[in-house]
Amino acid sequence: MYDVARTVFLVEYTPVPKDANDREKLLHFKKTLSDLYLMQMNVSREMIQDYLSVITVARKGECPDE
Repeated sequence: MYDVARTVFLVEYTPVPKDANDREKLLHFKKTLSDLYLMQMNVSREMIQDYLSVITVARKGECPDE
């Protein structure tokens, strides 16, 4: 489950630059892609929520400028 959560985090939650062209489309694409991945993995967001919480905190140490 951790690996699934980490993939979801990297796909959906890593930042898109504020000045990116079509930023809203990119954000929507990232969310859609992560939803499709979860469906294919047969995992719900609720199942990985605790992992996402830990990954979010750990990410601050990995990439403090994000």
